[in-house]
Amino acid sequence: MFGPFPIAHLLGITRDHEAVFRQVETELTKQGYICFAPVIYDFDIYLQHKQLLKDMCYEKLLQADLCVVVTPEHIGKSTSLRIKQAKELHKPVFVWLHETLIPMEEWETTYKNK
Repeated sequence: MFGPFPIAHLLGITRDHEAVFRQVETELTKQGYICFAPVIYDFDIYLQHKQLLKDMCYEKLLQADLCVVVTPEHIGKSTSLRIKQAKELHKPVFVWLHETLIPMEEWETTYKNK
Protein backbone atom coordinates (compact mmCIF):
# COMPACT_ATOMS: atom_id res chain seq x y z
CA MET A 1 0.00 0.00 0.00
CA PHE A 2 1.19 3.48 -0.81
CA GLY A 3 0.54 5.30 2.44
CA PRO A 4 -3.13 5.04 3.32
CA PHE A 5 -4.21 4.33 -0.27
CA PRO A 6 -4.51 0.76 -1.59
CA ILE A 7 -3.33 0.23 -5.17
CA ALA A 8 -5.81 -1.41 -7.55
CA HIS A 9 -4.53 -3.01 -10.75
CA LEU A 10 -7.28 -2.89 -13.38
CA LEU A 11 -7.46 -5.90 -15.68
CA GLY A 12 -9.43 -6.91 -18.73
CA ILE A 13 -9.79 -6.54 -22.45
CA THR A 14 -9.00 -2.99 -23.46
CA ARG A 15 -10.07 -3.06 -27.10
CA ASP A 16 -13.26 -0.98 -27.36
CA HIS A 17 -13.48 -0.66 -23.56
CA GLU A 18 -11.57 2.52 -22.77
CA ALA A 19 -14.69 4.30 -21.51
CA VAL A 20 -15.46 1.46 -19.09
CA PHE A 21 -11.89 1.44 -17.74
CA ARG A 22 -12.00 5.23 -17.28
CA GLN A 23 -15.32 4.99 -15.44
CA VAL A 24 -13.99 2.31 -13.08
CA GLU A 25 -10.76 4.26 -12.58
CA THR A 26 -12.76 7.36 -11.65
CA GLU A 27 -15.09 5.51 -9.26
CA LEU A 28 -12.27 3.67 -7.49
CA THR A 29 -10.23 6.86 -7.21
CA LYS A 30 -13.19 8.54 -5.51
CA GLN A 31 -13.26 5.60 -3.08
CA GLY A 32 -9.60 6.14 -2.16
CA TYR A 33 -7.78 3.70 -4.44
CA ILE A 34 -4.73 4.47 -6.54
CA CYS A 35 -5.40 2.82 -9.90
CA PHE A 36 -3.01 1.18 -12.29
CA ALA A 37 -5.05 1.28 -15.46
CA PRO A 38 -4.13 0.38 -19.02
CA VAL A 39 -2.68 3.25 -21.01
CA ILE A 40 -2.84 1.89 -24.55
CA TYR A 41 -6.28 1.07 -25.86
CA ASP A 42 -5.47 1.02 -29.58
CA PHE A 43 -4.95 -2.61 -30.55
CA ASP A 44 -2.47 -1.85 -33.34
CA ILE A 45 -0.29 0.17 -30.96
CA TYR A 46 -0.63 -2.57 -28.35
CA LEU A 47 0.68 -5.14 -30.83
CA GLN A 48 3.74 -3.00 -31.52
CA HIS A 49 4.64 -2.99 -27.82
CA LYS A 50 3.12 -6.27 -26.67
CA GLN A 51 6.06 -7.68 -24.69
CA LEU A 52 6.86 -4.35 -23.05
CA LEU A 53 3.24 -3.98 -21.93
CA LYS A 54 3.10 -7.57 -20.64
CA ASP A 55 6.25 -6.94 -18.60
CA MET A 56 4.89 -3.65 -17.27
CA CYS A 57 1.58 -5.28 -16.38
CA TYR A 58 3.41 -7.85 -14.26
CA GLU A 59 5.39 -5.11 -12.53
CA LYS A 60 2.13 -3.29 -11.78
CA LEU A 61 0.81 -6.51 -10.29
CA LEU A 62 3.80 -6.76 -7.98
CA GLN A 63 3.10 -3.25 -6.68
CA ALA A 64 -0.68 -3.65 -6.43
CA ASP A 65 -2.65 -4.52 -3.32
CA LEU A 66 -5.56 -5.97 -5.29
CA CYS A 67 -6.70 -6.66 -8.84
CA VAL A 68 -9.99 -5.62 -10.39
CA VAL A 69 -11.38 -7.34 -13.48
CA VAL A 70 -13.16 -4.57 -15.35
CA THR A 71 -14.52 -6.66 -18.24
CA PRO A 72 -15.74 -9.92 -16.67
CA GLU A 73 -17.86 -10.65 -19.74
CA HIS A 74 -14.61 -11.41 -21.59
CA ILE A 75 -11.70 -12.88 -19.66
CA GLY A 76 -9.04 -13.76 -22.20
CA LYS A 77 -5.68 -15.47 -21.93
CA SER A 78 -3.70 -12.49 -20.63
CA THR A 79 -6.34 -11.59 -18.03
CA SER A 80 -6.57 -15.22 -16.94
CA LEU A 81 -2.78 -15.33 -16.58
CA ARG A 82 -2.76 -12.14 -14.52
CA ILE A 83 -5.53 -13.49 -12.25
CA LYS A 84 -3.52 -16.69 -11.74
CA GLN A 85 -0.39 -14.68 -10.94
CA ALA A 86 -2.31 -12.46 -8.51
CA LYS A 87 -3.59 -15.52 -6.65
CA GLU A 88 -0.08 -16.99 -6.53
CA LEU A 89 1.09 -13.71 -4.98
CA HIS A 90 -1.83 -13.83 -2.50
CA LYS A 91 -3.36 -10.65 -3.90
CA PRO A 92 -7.16 -10.47 -3.75
CA VAL A 93 -8.98 -10.40 -7.08
CA PHE A 94 -12.29 -8.61 -7.52
CA VAL A 95 -14.74 -8.13 -10.36
CA TRP A 96 -16.28 -4.72 -11.01
CA LEU A 97 -20.01 -5.36 -11.25
CA HIS A 98 -22.89 -2.93 -10.79
CA GLU A 99 -20.43 -0.27 -9.56
CA THR A 100 -19.26 -2.60 -6.79
CA LEU A 101 -16.18 -4.69 -6.09
CA ILE A 102 -17.27 -8.32 -5.92
CA PRO A 103 -14.72 -10.95 -4.78
CA MET A 104 -13.78 -13.12 -7.77
CA GLU A 105 -14.87 -16.31 -6.01
CA GLU A 106 -18.31 -14.86 -5.29
CA TRP A 107 -18.65 -13.65 -8.88
CA GLU A 108 -17.71 -17.12 -10.20
CA THR A 109 -20.34 -18.88 -8.08
CA THR A 110 -23.11 -16.28 -8.21
CA TYR A 111 -22.85 -14.20 -11.38
CA LYS A 112 -20.52 -15.77 -13.96
CA ASN A 113 -22.97 -17.83 -16.02
CA LYS A 114 -26.07 -15.67 -15.62
